[in-house]
Amino acid sequence: MAKILVIDDESIVRNAISNLLVSDGLEVDQAESGTQALSLADSEIYDLVLCDLIMDDMNGINILKRFKKRSQDVEFIIITAFATIDSAIDALRNGAYHYLVKPVNDEELLLTVRKAIERNELRMKVRRLESQLRSQFGRDDFIAINPGMQRVIQNAMAVGNTESNILINGESGTGKEVLAHVIHSASRRADKPFVAVNCAAMPEALLESELFGHVRGAFTGATNTKRGLVEEANGGTLFLDEIAETTLEFQAKLLRFSQFGEIRRVGSNATSKVDVRVISATNKNLKEAMHNNKFREDLYYRLAVIPLHIPPLRERIEDISILAQHFLQIQNKKNDRQRMHFSNKAIAVMNKYAWPGNVRELMNAIEYSCAICESETIEVQDLPFALQSQSELVPGFRSETNRTLEEVTKQYILHVLQETNWHQKKACQILGLSKTTLYRRLQQYGIKPKLMTTGSGS
Repeated sequence: MAKILVIDDESIVRNAISNLLVSDGLEVDQAESGTQALSLADSEIYDLVLCDLIMDDMNGINILKRFKKRSQDVEFIIITAFATIDSAIDALRNGAYHYLVKPVNDEELLLTVRKAIERNELRMKVRRLESQLRSQFGRDDFIAINPGMQRVIQNAMAVGNTESNILINGESGTGKEVLAHVIHSASRRADKPFVAVNCAAMPEALLESELFGHVRGAFTGATNTKRGLVEEANGGTLFLDEIAETTLEFQAKLLRFSQFGEIRRVGSNATSKVDVRVISATNKNLKEAMHNNKFREDLYYRLAVIPLHIPPLRERIEDISILAQHFLQIQNKKNDRQRMHFSNKAIAVMNKYAWPGNVRELMNAIEYSCAICESETIEVQDLPFALQSQSELVPGFRSETNRTLEEVTKQYILHVLQETNWHQKKACQILGLSKTTLYRRLQQYGIKPKLMTTGSGS
């Protein structure tokens, strides 16, 4: 609900406007002077201000400038019985949304107020969309043919329309925030904000201020009252990532918020109600953290009403190639190289790799390969070295544990040379060796270096 401040030194006018707005379902505060209005703004954040132009202590233009200096987001409507072209131009030039002349028709006033609020909401919605476009993952990246992963997505869609809090567990890079977006998009809150907070990215004091907001003067540097991210998410979804990294003290504050839907800005004694659905995520075992007294049991059961687990990519082998193809299409479009594709050997290597960084690592690997590949086919040697150097590249490495290190090294060097068609430069890059060291190893193992090509022209 939008919050409005009405400023007028005439109580009859002030009350009449306020009562009209309240009857329209709006939340309204009143101020009889500019000084009182600025004092209220120290502890409250207003979406719209209606202000008389001429008052004893401060005129409406000066109040407008002071409010705009604090926040450009506030909409401002000047109301006056002494209208002039110059004052109207001055008001609009300084950021006023509209300029009304007393006596104001009720219908005209309500229509102007509604349009101002719509403009404010549209601006906030555009910001949210821009933020989503800048995010690294989009919902299309949640692609799966693995039955277990499909069940996770189906469950996420099913619980979307509930109001229950959800806890998502999964290793780093599995796409916990993406799944949270899926849940939000499937909910009745889909057209409302989705606000993500990384609890591990900030120290506790800053996290509390970011999450719950603060009032002016709450701490050094708090020059203005600031709305917290919980308030930004009002009506929508709040995503708390890395929830296990919070302190027990901060968890107590989260508990109160999750229990009663109430927040208190840092430096304020007043509480305010919010309507927020909470989705939390962690890559830790919270039950183990509870056992070790690092996570509150009461908060856990508040947050984990519906628990969801995302399996790691190594347990979804059938998804690796389709995800790789998806990320390749993204890179093809970005780099205008529409015909790039993977060789069968490159796909096989990707399928065998353990992917400790999960989907995020796969996405980065494809971007790397597209950047260094000089042809239309991404081969094994174009993949990141972590994939090239995995033990599966040497046939039988895992099963034959009785061979010496020298034998394994010789076989691996031979394998890389064969995979690169004895291309000296590429072989050195994959092996991480200088040309001199490679030649010395070849002589040591009795491999004739005359078969190699420099490939300097390629």
